Order: sequence, then structure tokens, then C-alpha cells
Amino acid sequence: MRCHFLLFALLLSACASQGPASRPVFFTPPAGVASGDYGTANPFLLMDSAPDGKWLLACQAREDTNGDGRIATVFGFHGNIVGDVLRPYLFLEPGAGIRIDEVLAVAPSGRFLVVVRDTALWLLDVETRKETVLASGVTPDTTSPHPPIRASFSRDGLRLLYLRPDGAVVRDLFLGTERVLDAGRGRVGQASLDPSGQWAVFDVVEDTNADGKETWPHEDTTLASATCRPPVLSSSHFGWEGDTPVRRYRRVSGGPLLQGEDVLQPLGEGMLRRAPDRSIFLEHADGRRETWVPSSCNATLVFADAAREQVVVVCESQPDLGPLEVHGARIHQPLGWRMALPLSERSIHLAGRDGRLLSLWVASEHEPSDSVPIVIDLEQRIARAVPLGQVVALLGGHALLEESVKPAEPCGRCGSRLWLWKVGTGLPPSVLGESTHSGLFWAGDTVLVMGMVVNLRTGRVLGSVTDEPLALDTQGRVLHQRLAPMEEPGLAPAGPVRWLAHEPQRTR
Repeated sequence: MRCHFLLFALLLSACASQGPASRPVFFTPPAGVASGDYGTANPFLLMDSAPDGKWLLACQAREDTNGDGRIATVFGFHGNIVGDVLRPYLFLEPGAGIRIDEVLAVAPSGRFLVVVRDTALWLLDVETRKETVLASGVTPDTTSPHPPIRASFSRDGLRLLYLRPDGAVVRDLFLGTERVLDAGRGRVGQASLDPSGQWAVFDVVEDTNADGKETWPHEDTTLASATCRPPVLSSSHFGWEGDTPVRRYRRVSGGPLLQGEDVLQPLGEGMLRRAPDRSIFLEHADGRRETWVPSSCNATLVFADAAREQVVVVCESQPDLGPLEVHGARIHQPLGWRMALPLSERSIHLAGRDGRLLSLWVASEHEPSDSVPIVIDLEQRIARAVPLGQVVALLGGHALLEESVKPAEPCGRCGSRLWLWKVGTGLPPSVLGESTHSGLFWAGDTVLVMGMVVNLRTGRVLGSVTDEPLALDTQGRVLHQRLAPMEEPGLAPAGPVRWLAHEPQRTR
């Protein structure tokens, strides 16, 4: 009996030495009966929301930080804040939310988030309500206008790549296993996963300016910090300071680091590379090489279509203007349009969410010095000129076009007309309606634009919204401000906010 008593005492002592069981930090049970309101009655700036509406990320000013006797915030032209300081909050349910420092990444499905709070890097699983500390001693970046990428998810939501103080780590989100990836010599400034989840992409700096330090470049700009930044009306850029980064690639499954001008872009399990004769080939994981674009094209890569194993290129076979073509292992097809060379950042206007449609600016058939928009259907490998207005959204074989309405008399707030265009059919677009509303919100296959809720996959109008909303979710709800906007110009609107069902489409 005495032995049993001693053993029991030792067990108690061991349990006591471990301290109390850890309590959840983020997924705490809500106190009392929760209303549908998110946030407090203070300045409120929505930053992001889950596709299904299960969480919100917003910034609020809840303290009189400038000592003027009130809590108010005014948005500046460069995304700067005048008045009381906005701080980020994560709302996992209605209520006051949880104060955080920074959100580093959100999975495409919205299920996983990577956030920084109290110098710890957290992985949150909204579905299972599990929270995991990935790293400690993490310093949030709350000053950069363009913070480097320090965490990213694969498109399928199975893998996460993140940076911690001792290096880059890839994590299997369902097995919980991790592997440290070597990025080579130098300081890793940012790291991300290719959407396929098969490649890690590293941007690394060494001491290129010979000042004895490895410094990630920072921008000299009037643009405000990305943390809690409202819409930007204007900004100026004056250059960069620090070392010049180089880009390196490594397969998550293992293999050598790839770096150099011949390395173009991952494509699924393979890598697009350029040969000395200027041809472009796909190098497979087993070392096999398939020439996709011949050397006679002297191609500039425009877009890589992994789903259909093809690329869109501009052939530099003539100066100033080059023919636009689609190439693959057994695909060599001109599209009948030309693009100005060299390519600019403006060349690619918009890519569809599923990668089927691609909107580009090309040279006009009638006046080559003018640019006109086209849409390429990568499934049918055809390109058509946009018949009217501008492209605002692409999904499947459908494009939404916005056309400005020109009234007979001057108006204070003129509206626009929304059209649905089935690109591959060659038929003219059909009008969906007119509105003075602005803004574009996505939730799965559904988009809210110009006050109309449209399932872009089917092309059906599902309903309408009569005011200016903040977000849309896949449950058919729209996020609304609860209080009327302040009369003072530029003053940030106040919370709380609430999800409400949109008005259903009436049968005609």
C-alpha cells in the first residue's frame, strides 16, 4: 500500500510541475448570447473576410490615441491615417474580436489563417477550431508599404510554406509534418509556394551594395504601411534602398536549387526554362526536356497555363510588335493579334480565377500604336476583341463587362451598364442591368458588382443590393455597415457590421 501511495504522490507531483493545461487563445467560447454584430461602434475598416463568412479581418480605432477627446479617423490620399490609430482585429464569431498584430496568409478556401500575435506565429484551422504555434520570437512588419511574403498556401490548401527565425519550413496541413528547406547562401527575404504546391520560391539577398550587411530592400515612397491601409488615391515612388534580391526555386519533394536567367517559371511538377538558342522547354522532375516554343519565335513568356499544359507568348520575330501565340508540347497556334514590345506591367489586364480566360492589351488592328483589350479562351485557344466597355471579372467561359452610361444631361453620379459575355460562342454580350453602385466582391463562383449578385459560372443573376456593401459570402449574405456614415468628409465609417441576406432576383 505504501508503494502505491508513493507512486500516486509522484504522479501528482509530475502533473503539478507541468502547470495548468493550456487554454485556447483564439477559439474561446463566446460569452453569453452573441448578436450578429461584428466590432464596436468605432471607426471600422474591413480588410478581408472568409468566402463563407465565418471570419472577418478588420481594423478599428478604439482608443483616443491623439488626445483630442474623441475617437475618430480620417483616411488620407496615400492610404495614411489622420486621427486615432487603427489596429487589426480578427473576428472568428460576432463580438468584439481578437486583437492581433498581422495576418501573413489566408488559404484559398478560407479554412486556414497564419497570424502574428504577441511575437508568436499561429496557424488557425477555422473548421476544426485548432490553433498551433508555428514559431516564437516573430517580429510583425507593420511599417512596410509592401511587406515581403513570409507565408503562403498551395492552391489546394494541403501545404503551407512559412518563414521562421531559423529558415523556411513547408508543412503538411493534415498530417502536421514539417520539413526545413535550404534556400542557399544569403538572407531569405521572402518565400512562397507556387500555386501547385510543388515548388518553393525564395527571394534571397546577399551583400550586393558592399556595405557589410545583407539588407532586404525597402521602398522610398509616400505610400502608407500596408497594415490597416484604407483605399489609396495616389502615391509616389522614389526608388529602393538595400541589396538586390535574386530568385531561387526548389522542389518541395527535394532536388537542387535552380537560379538564373534561364529559369522562367514553375509549371506543375515541371519547370519552364530557356535554352541557349532562345527556345523554351519544360524540364520534368525526372530530367526529361520537352521543347515547347521553337527558337525561331524568340519568345517572351506572357502567361503559363498549368491546367492545360500550354503557354502564351509573344514572338520577338520583328521589332516593336510581335505576334501572340499559344504553345505546348504538341500545340503551336497563332492567335491573330500582336503585342507591343517590350511588355509592360499593363500588358496583362486580368486573369480568370480558374485560369481559363485571360484579358490582355494588344495592338489595334487599325492603328498599331493604340492598345485594345482582348480576351483569350485558353480552352478553345481563341482570342476575341472586347466588344464594349471594360472587363471587370472572368470565370469559366464568362466575362463581365462594365460600360459607362452616357446620359443626355449632366449627372452628379452617373451609372454604368453591366453585360454578360460568353466569350467562346462569338455571340454579342447580353445586358444584366444598370446601376450607380461601385465595388467588386467575390465569394466562390459568385460576384457582387454594381449592386447585382451574379453566379458567374452559370451566368445567372441571383439578386440585388440597394446600398454600398462591404463583402459577399457563399451563403448568399452581404456584409453591411450598421450605422449611417458620418457627415464629415473623409471620416472613416463606424462599426459594427452584420451579415444580411441580399434581395432575391424577382422572376420576370
